[in-house]
Amino acid sequence: MTMRTSATFVDGVLKPDDTLDFPDQTRVSVVIEPLVEPATAIAAWNSLRQRIGQRPVSSGGHRFSRDELHERR
Repeated sequence: MTMRTSATFVDGVLKPDDTLDFPDQTRVSVVIEPLVEPATAIAAWNSLRQRIGQRPVSSGGHRFSRDELHERR
């Protein structure tokens, strides 16, 4: 049985936000990764968009027209 839930770290102990449906003494594998706050993620995305706008990436190569891209042979 696989279950995914979030937890809060309080006084050195992880406290799950949901009830875990495992019998006592069940050994489980735990992967811990901090949750990104939505405001932080939005700020990071806006920062990235701003940097891309300041320094656009261009290959400097030939830009194909629609007809060239859809040429049938």
